[in-house]
Amino acid sequence: MRTPLVTLLAAVLCVEQVYPFMCYTCQEQESNKDCLTISMCAKEDKHCVTIRKDVGTKPNKPKYVISKMCSPTCPETGQQQIQSSQNVSCCEKPLCNVNGVSSRQSSHGMMSLGVLASVTYIFTYGL
Repeated sequence: MRTPLVTLLAAVLCVEQVYPFMCYTCQEQESNKDCLTISMCAKEDKHCVTIRKDVGTKPNKPKYVISKMCSPTCPETGQQQIQSSQNVSCCEKPLCNVNGVSSRQSSHGMMSLGVLASVTYIFTYGL
């Protein structure tokens, strides 16, 4: 059983070099669980970006929407400070924007889960 898993891991590492950069993408979703669509990025995209915008408040709970996308550049820190109702983060690894904006780094376990999901997607749709 270990041999197939090692082979799959080796294949995943090779696939990452062959296929374009991938990020999670969504547009203005109220929950991070609705932002787990995997998208192939354009050749020039090197960053995964997550934007959380505050759009109003509920009693004792702020309401926000999350957008995730591929980007050729990372937003500058100065832009993040100017727009206090918007929190932006970016990262430079495939599928690194799995979490919401609260963390700039994802755990190795979540990264492995993302890679496994992307490999499953690739084999399922024959890309």
